[in-house]
Amino acid sequence: MNSSLPHLPQNITAESPCIGHCSTVLGDEVCRGCLRTFDEVIRWVEMSEDERRDVNRRIAMEQWELSARKST
Repeated sequence: MNSSLPHLPQNITAESPCIGHCSTVLGDEVCRGCLRTFDEVIRWVEMSEDERRDVNRRIAMEQWELSARKST
């Protein structure tokens, strides 16, 4: 296994990542609270569980990349 790849959780869920601090209502394209795009927030209830997991996997990857940049 490539050690440069992030160690993302194996059990990425389809649960909403919303933390109740929405900024898309302020015009942000990406919510500062949950890191979903405006389109993802709007479509969330229509998405399949696989689509939701894909969104949560992308968010987890972005959070890992951000923390990796901060630690260098």
